[in-house]
Amino acid sequence: MTQPTTPFTPILRHLRLSALPLAIMAALAGVPGSALGATSGRIQAITLSSGGLAEISRSAQVSGGESLQIPVPLEQVDDILKSLVVRDPAGAVGGINLEGLSPVEETFRRLPFSPEQMSSLPALAQALQGVPARATSGGRSIEGIILGVASESAEQHERGEPAPPAHVLSVLADGGQIKTLALGSDAVLDILDDTLSAKIRDAAAVSGRGRTDQMRNVTVTLAGEGERAVGLSYVVPAPVWKTAYRLVTGDKGQARLQAWAIVENATGEDWQDVDVTLSSGAPVTLSQQLLKRYWHTRPEVPVMAQTAAPPRPDGESAVAQSRQKLERMRAMPAHRPAPLAAAGSAGFMADQAYSEVSPPANEALATEGQTSATYAFPKPVNLAAGQIFSAPFIDTQVEAERVSVFRPGSGTHPVAALYLKNDTQASLPPGILTVYDNQEGYVGDAQLLVVPKGESRMASFASDNKVTIRSEQTPKEIISQVAVADGVLKLTQIARLDTTYSITGAADAPRTVIIEHPRREGWRFTSDALDSSTVSSYRLRAALAEGEQADIKAAEEQTRNETFALVDADQEDLLYWSGVAADANTASQLEQLAQLRAGLAQSQGALDTLANERERASQNQARIRDNLTSVPEQSELAQRYLSALGKEEDNIAELDVKIAQARAALDKQRKEMAAFIKNMS
Repeated sequence: MTQPTTPFTPILRHLRLSALPLAIMAALAGVPGSALGATSGRIQAITLSSGGLAEISRSAQVSGGESLQIPVPLEQVDDILKSLVVRDPAGAVGGINLEGLSPVEETFRRLPFSPEQMSSLPALAQALQGVPARATSGGRSIEGIILGVASESAEQHERGEPAPPAHVLSVLADGGQIKTLALGSDAVLDILDDTLSAKIRDAAAVSGRGRTDQMRNVTVTLAGEGERAVGLSYVVPAPVWKTAYRLVTGDKGQARLQAWAIVENATGEDWQDVDVTLSSGAPVTLSQQLLKRYWHTRPEVPVMAQTAAPPRPDGESAVAQSRQKLERMRAMPAHRPAPLAAAGSAGFMADQAYSEVSPPANEALATEGQTSATYAFPKPVNLAAGQIFSAPFIDTQVEAERVSVFRPGSGTHPVAALYLKNDTQASLPPGILTVYDNQEGYVGDAQLLVVPKGESRMASFASDNKVTIRSEQTPKEIISQVAVADGVLKLTQIARLDTTYSITGAADAPRTVIIEHPRREGWRFTSDALDSSTVSSYRLRAALAEGEQADIKAAEEQTRNETFALVDADQEDLLYWSGVAADANTASQLEQLAQLRAGLAQSQGALDTLANERERASQNQARIRDNLTSVPEQSELAQRYLSALGKEEDNIAELDVKIAQARAALDKQRKEMAAFIKNMS
């Protein structure tokens, strides 16, 4: 038998093997150990979830307290630790045993060297200080206790290139002499400590398996008596199973719907007579690294050496508590538009109608659950590992009305669609839908989302260029109510948007047109053509004969309430509100208030004019005073300035009187307007 090689095989060849335990020898030789118990048995049933998980059920015959072993890929161990369920009818489950994620780390934790040092003879010899050994290199041998390995400076080659550093081993011989040996490429190190030699071999074997082993044996311990069948179930990742529909349109609003499931065996073992169930829904799927090792970080406190802590002074606060840092793990936890249809199959054979699609030989049994639907194949499935299986699991007649669906903003032509109703026993899973016409053949593809039992969905598969639809929108603003209370005018406005869809039908065939008018949040919708609605749109229906034209009208309204303080309203706003007010008394009061506001504005204007004149007079008076200081006191010009200064003083006094009168009149008008507003109703 050929001995397997590891990264440490060159070193292992020079270790003494006489003291190795039999189990280590068997591991190095690649001989499998004896089984700890019964195997886990074959897969009996599997439930594939649309959430990307597979529930696997196994059954195995056990006797007494025999254990069960499940060989699983390393990446599935976390999920098995999370989800394994044991069903022992005459016993109890003890627990689960398996090799940890870091066997190499555990092995080298008890050794004086690391895996990296083990891969180099000089590095390993340096780590084995104090160990008896015999070393041979260049035809010379030394023996004794290893003192260490030193690297001497490199010499120069004749070509001027530096030589690699030479490693020199130093040992303490039995006679007390220190001997050295340059370790060349032919160096041989013989460890004379049998116990340490065995540990090195064991570490090499564990490290070799750790680099290549991607499987784990999960051992389930049982406690029971007698022969019995024990069931195991667990959930592991699996490819998402997919659905591909075939739909053949027929007459009188009926269609043949056939759903095919695409399933892949990614369990790593062959399925032999496995009961397969498909589960459709939106389950919450979580994962957690349960196999990974986590350490709790503890706070470190100082060592108190030969001293006592001083007493705390009176009134000092208690010693602050240390804060621990917690590691937080982050759990890391697709709608394309359907392609337009190609032309119908020109090579379609009339003597093989699409309505004669073959029924499934293994149609699934559908069951509607609380949150998902399941489809169980009545016959077992055989599928080799890595292969894909596709077969019809639903075959039924459904209601399918052919319509032309128009969505505003997508051009002037609607799309041909089928309005499908799910009257089967369970929800239809999402999938791609290939549409065939019983006479024309292939007419297009569609994307079908989940269709709950009893509900309907629209499946668009082609463009209907024979029908043209144009839309026109007319916005309006209507004031429906004007009310006054407590000096505040309350205005109720209605925003209205009228939409007209002008439809020109197909010239050669009747059409049922459905317009998906988009919803507007906060708006009321009315239309005589309203047929149904969805979360995002209103569906308006119109039936047109060959070449017929029709208009569909829709109206949307939104009510807006606004308030205005009448004391701040200007004349134009008051006159506008009086003109739109439906109540004659409110209109008359608003008109009177507009007149009061006009008088107030006129008085305010007159006051502003007087104030401006007073300002100009003051500026002129200041100018005259400045000029007066620059001329002789008894001169003719000085006399003229004095006369002008007196007249300006009289003018200012007269303006002050007028301003006071204007302010009094303005205050009176304001009080009158405030009293009028207070009495308005």
